[in-house]
Amino acid sequence: MTKSSEATLYRERIVPGFSFYLATLFVPVALFLIVLAFDEFWAMVAFVASEILIVGLSISFAPIIEVSATSLRVGRVKVPKAQIGEVSNISKSDAFFERGPNLDIKSFSRFQIGVRGLVKIQIVDPNDPTPYWLLSTKRPKQLVQALVRKS
Repeated sequence: MTKSSEATLYRERIVPGFSFYLATLFVPVALFLIVLAFDEFWAMVAFVASEILIVGLSISFAPIIEVSATSLRVGRVKVPKAQIGEVSNISKSDAFFERGPNLDIKSFSRFQIGVRGLVKIQIVDPNDPTPYWLLSTKRPKQLVQALVRKS
């Protein structure tokens, strides 16, 4: 729920992809093997507890993208829709270059491990030095539709 009374047109919590969770299994396994030298039960407890902690923290710290009739919010950063220009869904073949060599150092970017969708949002405010926002999203088409929707 937004802090204001206006309706939310789009909301998404950008949790890491499956590859992130697969990679994080190395930490609990390593912890399990270390503690196994002392006790089998506590090794299993360490394994389960560390994996729950990793998953819990990754979900609780995952950014939230929220679009309302008047604004776009990503985490604690907010921009009025009136300052948003062209919005585009970046193809998977162009995503590497947009995140790397083509990335403007003044842009606002929010990437998430294992999330392949990417949306570029031009900022048209002459007083804002940020040329665009570049966001990872699991539903790029829906995000673009919510941003270009006129209210």
